[in-house]
Amino acid sequence: MSWKIRVCELRKALLSPVIIALLLVFTAYNLFLIAQEAYKKDEMSILNELVAQFGSEITKPMQEDYKSYYLSRLDDMNKLTNKRTSQTYEMPSDFFEYENYKRYVTDQPNLYSRDELDLFNELQVIQNYYYLMQDIDDTYAGFNMKQIAEGEIKKYGFSGSAADLVRQRYDHIAERLQQLIESGEHKNLFFIGQIYQSHSMLFKTLIGSILLQLMILVVLMTGYISNYEFEQGTHLLHYSTKRGRKLQTDKLLSSFAASIIVTTALTGISLSAYFLTFSYKGLWKVPVSSFFNWEFGMPYPYLTWHSMSYITYLGCAIALIFVLLLIFTAITFVLTAIIRNSYLVFGAFAILFGSFLLITNIVPRDLKLILFTGFTPFHLVLNPKAWFTASGAFMSLPNNEWITAGIWLALLTLCCFLCLHQFKRQNIN
Repeated sequence: MSWKIRVCELRKALLSPVIIALLLVFTAYNLFLIAQEAYKKDEMSILNELVAQFGSEITKPMQEDYKSYYLSRLDDMNKLTNKRTSQTYEMPSDFFEYENYKRYVTDQPNLYSRDELDLFNELQVIQNYYYLMQDIDDTYAGFNMKQIAEGEIKKYGFSGSAADLVRQRYDHIAERLQQLIESGEHKNLFFIGQIYQSHSMLFKTLIGSILLQLMILVVLMTGYISNYEFEQGTHLLHYSTKRGRKLQTDKLLSSFAASIIVTTALTGISLSAYFLTFSYKGLWKVPVSSFFNWEFGMPYPYLTWHSMSYITYLGCAIALIFVLLLIFTAITFVLTAIIRNSYLVFGAFAILFGSFLLITNIVPRDLKLILFTGFTPFHLVLNPKAWFTASGAFMSLPNNEWITAGIWLALLTLCCFLCLHQFKRQNIN
């Protein structure tokens, strides 16, 4: 009998017009975000062809083969441009300089066909990878983690024990960097971060939006399920039945099930649309800590604490999304034990969210404690692109994501049991 009740509670949440409408709106918004970046897909797909031909690992033989291929393609381009305009170019990018492009393309639109211009642009992408490969060793040799640590300390105004802890953590990052250099993990082709920003596009823009959307849906569904009888004025009737107060256990389990279903639907549709638009063929086993995965404003490329391929990284991120949504479900359920109105529960959750974010600004910046104020699921939701990486003073502890999620999940599980135990004895009049 209990499973029938749970199914009814589940249907109550999933078939709510508000939830359905929001799910459709959020899905449409995510597809819009992907469509906005779709102009990059053709240029990004050139890397898939290069990896298919040369492999992703950068070795000396691979670089020699790549160089021969690049120079051969450049020679073919110069033969064509010399024939048409008596011009040759040292690099393909020279062709796309403003004055040259205006003179030979804009002002003479019939001089080169669309296919020829696409080949020139493809060669420019090949050129970008060719020259960046030459800089890898010198770039990594120039990283100074002590200097970067001092920059972080100055940026956040740390002092005392907090500053010392930041220095210690960056010493560990330096050790990980040295390990990476020795293993050659960074020497793998990947989308050029400073051009395409694929990591931010996927994890910050898309997954960041998904997390906030799911948080809204989960809080609304859990509040709606848990407080339905109180809002309808039927709580005295329902909780006096044979099932009685045990109904609240069914509501908790139904809330978890609803969260998992909605998370699967929204995440599945959004990520499927993303990977159908942008091809990662041949790149799934490339380490996230690739030299090319380096975006503007970062002191060094993305650096995972453990060697992680892109498919492993994505799998861990998806798993963490589900864990975070279960945490938010539990938080909401605990709030419903105190507040008997689903709209007020939503408001209380929003206040709780903001309060935890503000704690960092309250703790003195000379205490170690300030570096642990970011160990909350709310901070994780706002920083998905930094998950599992050594990214800044607040994200420079190995496995901090799983530590945070594990501690919160354990504490909230205990809180949910206490709420259920208390509900069996409290006055509901």
